[in-house]
Amino acid sequence: MDFSSLVQELGTPANLVVNSEAELAEEVEREARERIGPKRGASYLYRKPVYPIDSSLFSGIVSSPAEVLRELGLATTFVTASPFADIARHWAHVRYCATLASNQKRILALTKSGSDVVHHHKMAQSEQLGIGLALVVAKRILERKYPGWLFSSVDVDVALHAGFIDGVGPVRQKNKTTMRPDYFLVGQRAGGGTSGCKVYALECKGTHGSAYHARQQLATASLQVGSIELGSRTLPSLIVASRLSTAGISINVFDPPGDDDLWTGEYGQFDELISEDPGPQQWTSGRPTFEQFMARRRELSGIEGEPDEEELRSSQAGYEANVDDLPVVFRIPEDGKEWLFRTLARNAAHSILRFAGDNSSASRFATTRASEHERLPIDGLTPDWQDFTVSSESRIRSHKFIGIEYSMPLPNGASLEIFRGVEKGVYESLREGKISSYLRRANRLRDSWQAVSDGANGNRIAHHAISVGNDGTGLRVRVVRRSTN
Repeated sequence: MDFSSLVQELGTPANLVVNSEAELAEEVEREARERIGPKRGASYLYRKPVYPIDSSLFSGIVSSPAEVLRELGLATTFVTASPFADIARHWAHVRYCATLASNQKRILALTKSGSDVVHHHKMAQSEQLGIGLALVVAKRILERKYPGWLFSSVDVDVALHAGFIDGVGPVRQKNKTTMRPDYFLVGQRAGGGTSGCKVYALECKGTHGSAYHARQQLATASLQVGSIELGSRTLPSLIVASRLSTAGISINVFDPPGDDDLWTGEYGQFDELISEDPGPQQWTSGRPTFEQFMARRRELSGIEGEPDEEELRSSQAGYEANVDDLPVVFRIPEDGKEWLFRTLARNAAHSILRFAGDNSSASRFATTRASEHERLPIDGLTPDWQDFTVSSESRIRSHKFIGIEYSMPLPNGASLEIFRGVEKGVYESLREGKISSYLRRANRLRDSWQAVSDGANGNRIAHHAISVGNDGTGLRVRVVRRSTN
């Protein structure tokens, strides 16, 4: 294998083919309606309606395999309280490094070697790459929709579990229809005297299959993103489905409705709120009440106004007949908005510091419950790894990054080096717990990251692949040839 060519492909920009057509949204709605029946139960009666997105928000998106892998590595941190966590993050970067490339039309596509895998490996590959691709597209859409906001991914199950919500349990228990979205996308803004936080639910899908299979996935996603409610309303959400092909990756994205303002306040409140552990809550999951079931059905059907007696009787009968098939819903009360903001903002900071390899600083943002439960069942572990901090400083273009580096020997004395880390100023703000300072610095540096990722107007460095996100996280893969003298 020519590793230099591989690395060059990782850093080569390519166009993403993204669609959000009204006709496809109607097909997804029809697919969801058809799934309601004796074999499927009534769970799809509780889904969210699917709407297309304005094309100005997703047209002309350019990415690279390196960006997809950086987003995947940041999002899929798996077990955090473990001496093997850093290797798990490293694995997320290298496992799929030969699966994506720019084709002759400069469209991001699956490589031949990425396509030539057996069925069960294809399932894992499509799920993982689907996450990375969805995060690239969803963040780009939201940061275009909300200029000046920074969006970070937080694993839904990790956040709900760390936030002391009981009943999270395993995902996708068919007998209980326990289905949740994959990630929260946490939008934060700090500056200009006021601060704010938004949250979106994101469901990521990926397939090597047909357009029909992609529609099925989107129909399922419309149910998953509706399983978390804040007050009496659902969160705004995005559902993203990627079809992987050597001819080019196609991505469909839709925008189920919801309310997006989570918290707004004075600038000085931001750090104070996030610095404090939000504390335990006793909220539990459960099936929808009749009132919630009826409200969701009316939303799906587009019915407005007050229901008459006939509609009430019909809905009550439908609810009683199908209640056991309805999904488990996680409800956060209206007065829990500030709690959710603090929980998600702390999780986002925790993930970025872990990405840099600084377990010690990251631990200040972890809840006690997360520390106790997110560990591997290994007895007699030494505590050294828990206090591990960053071990490497490197320069990506003109910026210093703090992080961790791995090296793998290659033939002829060369080595493959993978560095992941966080821009030094951004890292120092997070390490000190100054989230507002981190957001302001990331916002100031936002424009410079595009030149870094695109190779400064195409003048890319040979044998290097680089991706830097708006959040200040960076990934560099390079082939280093050692001198024989």
